[in-house]
Amino acid sequence: MTPPHDAGNHPGRATTLGLALAAVIGLTASALSLAPGCATGSNIGGEGGSSSSEGGGGSGPASGPGGGGDGGSLFDGGVEETTPLPPPPLYAHDRAALYRGDPGAQPLALSYVGLFDCVGGTGQDGSMTDLAVSSTGEIWGISSDHVYRLEIQGTQVHCAETISLNNPSGTSFYGLAFVPRGVLAPDREVLIAGNTAGELWSVDQDGNIARRGTFGVVPANDGHGHTYANVGKAWELSGDIAFAENNGNPLGFVTVRDCPNPPSTTNCNVVDTLLEINVNALATATTGSVTKSMRGQIVKRAGCNDGIVGDYGNMYGIGIYADRVYGLSRFPQDMGGNLVDISNADGSACLIQAFSSIAWYGAGISTIVPVQAPQ
Repeated sequence: MTPPHDAGNHPGRATTLGLALAAVIGLTASALSLAPGCATGSNIGGEGGSSSSEGGGGSGPASGPGGGGDGGSLFDGGVEETTPLPPPPLYAHDRAALYRGDPGAQPLALSYVGLFDCVGGTGQDGSMTDLAVSSTGEIWGISSDHVYRLEIQGTQVHCAETISLNNPSGTSFYGLAFVPRGVLAPDREVLIAGNTAGELWSVDQDGNIARRGTFGVVPANDGHGHTYANVGKAWELSGDIAFAENNGNPLGFVTVRDCPNPPSTTNCNVVDTLLEINVNALATATTGSVTKSMRGQIVKRAGCNDGIVGDYGNMYGIGIYADRVYGLSRFPQDMGGNLVDISNADGSACLIQAFSSIAWYGAGISTIVPVQAPQ
């Protein structure tokens, strides 16, 4: 991710965004029942709310990480039929506030939840730079110097636990996601984060960090006719990483960008690329590439008539759902952003909703979200 800029008239916008890490963290369990839902289409909705007022549209319960399904009804013969539970919520955030939406809704809409109580104040880190959600629905956040266990308490998002990162090199932390249990630890999920240098790191429960891999180098093209200006340079992390348990076959994605002088964020490509991560390769600490395959540049797909001229912006938050990756972008100087539907097969995208006053900093969804692996 690139450093954030002055937020203009949007309250409490941040000023830094740069490097990241990957974290191994013990979880405290909190129950959330989850089940598959249906894939959504993509069309344009109205603008969401600001950090100080509730956004329009959106779905999900008023508080807590998600709601349960309705009970079933009885039919002749005493057979009980139950209604499947909804999919886990997709969480997204700007620099200071949390939003939530139902990824199974058509179209996905994000509603305001509340402000984080541990960033942006005196003596606090300037912004929340990303989120991760566990299989049980626990929400964790990351800032430049800390990771946080978050609890939704009405219209406030409380940082119930704060862990300082042991980071003598001064690495800043921005991308964050859980990998499923069994990848890095047999009995727990693990927090993974990345920096703009394209490095993945892990952090233990005491905040100690260890490198887990990189994304390799930029090729000549993405396999779909889209070329790159910075061939042979290291991929930089653009904004976010996401993992899904996928019935024991873990799946991971990342948004990256090509830049002339990594890890500098100057003159980078404004169009991101979606890569698939070799999740099991994270088990071995390495400086080598953990990229499994290239999915493609995040450009408008054929048949999409969303009215956007030019690019969608760099994707600072992503969440996996069904056969897609939801992407949330932020424009320079925090001048708004977009919510887009990205194909996990070729990276092509279409706008769901444009925001003129919300610049997205990150997103997260449970690791047991229903997914369809790309072919």
